[in-house]
Amino acid sequence: MRTVLLISYTFPPQYDVSARRAAKLCKYLPGAGWRPIVLTKDWTRDVAPEDRSVFTVTEHAEALAALNGVTIVRAPYRTRDNPLRRLHHRLGGSYESAASTAPTTGPRDDEPLTPNGVASRVDPPLRRWTPLALTRRTLSLLSPTFGDFPDAFRGWVAPAVRSALEVINRERVDAILSLCPPATAHVVAAEVARRTGLPWVAQFDDLYSFHLERQRRAEWRPYADRRHREWMRHATLAGAITPAMLAYVQRTYGVDGDVVVVGYDPDESPSVRREAHERLRLAYTGSIYPGDQRPDLLFAALERVIRERGGVKPPLELIFAGTGRDAELRASLAAFPAAARACRFVGRVPPNEALRLQRESDGLVLLNCTNPSRDEGTLSYPAKTFEYLNAGRPILALPRDPGAWGDRLLETTRAGTTAESADAAAAVLARWLDEWERTGEISYSADRDEIERYSQPRQAAVLGSLLDRAMDIHAARTV
Repeated sequence: MRTVLLISYTFPPQYDVSARRAAKLCKYLPGAGWRPIVLTKDWTRDVAPEDRSVFTVTEHAEALAALNGVTIVRAPYRTRDNPLRRLHHRLGGSYESAASTAPTTGPRDDEPLTPNGVASRVDPPLRRWTPLALTRRTLSLLSPTFGDFPDAFRGWVAPAVRSALEVINRERVDAILSLCPPATAHVVAAEVARRTGLPWVAQFDDLYSFHLERQRRAEWRPYADRRHREWMRHATLAGAITPAMLAYVQRTYGVDGDVVVVGYDPDESPSVRREAHERLRLAYTGSIYPGDQRPDLLFAALERVIRERGGVKPPLELIFAGTGRDAELRASLAAFPAAARACRFVGRVPPNEALRLQRESDGLVLLNCTNPSRDEGTLSYPAKTFEYLNAGRPILALPRDPGAWGDRLLETTRAGTTAESADAAAAVLARWLDEWERTGEISYSADRDEIERYSQPRQAAVLGSLLDRAMDIHAARTV
């Protein structure tokens, strides 16, 4: 069996979606002929302010216990620090490591974004043309060269590279696999591949810096493009979670590869005794990003159905679990009083409880990303979709996926339907409600063989084949 160095910034006991992804690869890659050695950070002692500002830091001991036998190397973490970065912060440049302690006046329209997407801030405001203000603006413009580029976790690069080289010196490692997000993991892998000559597969579960930096200030774009290409020059192959994302990586960085989705774990199929509900029960589990998704369309659809049905008690309920935006969503519901009576927020729940909630419900709701370009296709897709496929409940997705890949996924698996508008979603909900009132359930006739293509064992096999190809390419180059 070959050995792969799996570089993942997050990993159990931390248990966000990226950490779960890495843990499941450890579970299923051996079945594809690859033994993983994990390089990550210490999530019990090295949790930094920038971690807490981006991740919901939590522990899931069961996930760590399930990795018995996997070699895990935890490289130390250091928040990036240098004189220019400190000066920039003193003059108002905002960094995640200082965000929780530095008072601010909020972002200003005349100030550029920092490379991690946080607006530069200052307290008190500096006059625009004073020497200090000009110095700050100059530092903001040049901040990618000394600040948090490609993301706020750049301080992990140097210690992680050292730890990786130590592992490679004492164990036989055949290839490197890194998981993005965050982009820093690819930076580590690029440097390790450059120093060792090992083949590297860069897995994109999201593009993040490798795409978003090209959408930001024009002054940064040449520098960002050059650095991204420098890093990706060392990649042998790439994986991406949608065909359009893979095409983007091929077109932009000249790296071939294959589509490898997050998938679902078939072992995580809790047996649920479905009880009769007083109302049609729908569920949404996972994060919501109102700037990129459209919960307002869902609320408008609920409002219409509930008002048309009348009555004191709504005929359906929608349970939200783990959105991370409960307060913001409740505020949005103020414009939809009937829908507000049907929505219930239960906060963050353990992964197994989220799976159980999905199976106890009559139907599931999915909010598609709305920012992907129609020209570039679907560059991102909610990972929870695959858990939904495994749950065996009909899915309502809205609005349509701008790149249409997500729409085709539901069509080919016959697991659900997509609604373009609030009116179209209301029509689906009304049809579901009519059927549920007649029969006590919503009909579901998904293609289980097609769904199985998206299981994690099958996707790990695709990734294993990518690693095999990378080895063949590397061997051909070194002959």
